[in-house]
Amino acid sequence: MDFEYRCLDPAGRNITGTVPAEGVTEARALLKERDLTIVELRARAVRPARKRSFRKGVKDADLYNLFREMSILLKSGIKIDRALEIISSSLSSPALKENLSEILKDVRAGKTIAQAFADTGRFSLLTTTMLRAGESVGDIRSAFENIAEYLRFQIQFKGEIKNALTYPTFLIGASLLTVFVIFKFIIPRFFSIFGKNEATLPLAAKILYTIGNFLSLTNMYFLLLSVVLVFIMMKVVNTRRLLAKAYSYLIFLPLVGRLILYLELSRFSYSMYSMLNSGIAFINALKLSTGVIMDRRIREAVEPAIDQIKEGKGIADVFSRIRLLPEIVPNMLRVGEESGNLKEIFFEIHQVFDERFRNTTKRVLALVEPIVITFTGIIVGFIVISLILTVMSAGNIKL
Repeated sequence: MDFEYRCLDPAGRNITGTVPAEGVTEARALLKERDLTIVELRARAVRPARKRSFRKGVKDADLYNLFREMSILLKSGIKIDRALEIISSSLSSPALKENLSEILKDVRAGKTIAQAFADTGRFSLLTTTMLRAGESVGDIRSAFENIAEYLRFQIQFKGEIKNALTYPTFLIGASLLTVFVIFKFIIPRFFSIFGKNEATLPLAAKILYTIGNFLSLTNMYFLLLSVVLVFIMMKVVNTRRLLAKAYSYLIFLPLVGRLILYLELSRFSYSMYSMLNSGIAFINALKLSTGVIMDRRIREAVEPAIDQIKEGKGIADVFSRIRLLPEIVPNMLRVGEESGNLKEIFFEIHQVFDERFRNTTKRVLALVEPIVITFTGIIVGFIVISLILTVMSAGNIKL
């Protein structure tokens, strides 16, 4: 929840803005930490976020370019409204250009940068919170730079995963296409020699003949139509909860579960580093970074740590009670607590699990190629043996 405030700074100047908090008490505490005297504080009415459509989608690369260019322009001494105007005129994305025009209008009307970005409904809570933190410490340029770095990490991470899956996907697709061509075109022509009498065919030949008949054009059209209908239902019906539940069960698989754990911890740790680097309080950073975790079981295991740390318990001690976390996490956090440098420790944790994720991914993908080739070889071998047996028993087959 966001609270609108009007305060006086130590110099007696009137300051207005918003602060994210769970309640009025927490909002007052956050403002007092900034040495502000509260004049007025009230809950802000939430404006419904604009729904995104597929036609108005914005790529991560567009957002990265936006925040990176904002950081560069502000570093050059250009005012915020002029920087927004310059970038808005050069954007290629119509949706993002429209959002930036709304932001520019709101900023010139007196709204804070974070509030203007939040009201578009386009930007994530993590982004708007980092902007609020930058405004509160008077360093909005660093906030834009930190957001750009986080987006760069996300883009690079997704790109590496896609690149790693390209070859296995091609290999599996080529194998499926080969098997389909064999069953659809070669086997039916072969069995057409023996007529329609299936009773006298060997068992293996009967299996091939049945599969070949199943792969008829009618069945293929029906299968394609089913896939299209499922795709449409996924777009119309909210399947996010169902997919998240299915994703959470993958953690129990021996190798895949370890891969998911490394992926989630890498993203969580980098988010914590970005939040703390932007000047966000540890508890708020932990709340936002926990929301970044996609796996429900890992997220639910980390969430209780927020209240426990609020109660005054040690960060390392709290994380050491989370069974899913490897032992290296609380050990490194203990070092960070003692040295007072948690920000850099979270970046080190990110690097550790990022490297583990990459290495585990390479091992998993190294197994995909021989498995697909072996499976395809078994199918083709079964087909060849079945055809040989059919030819050898041709004398017993009644044409």
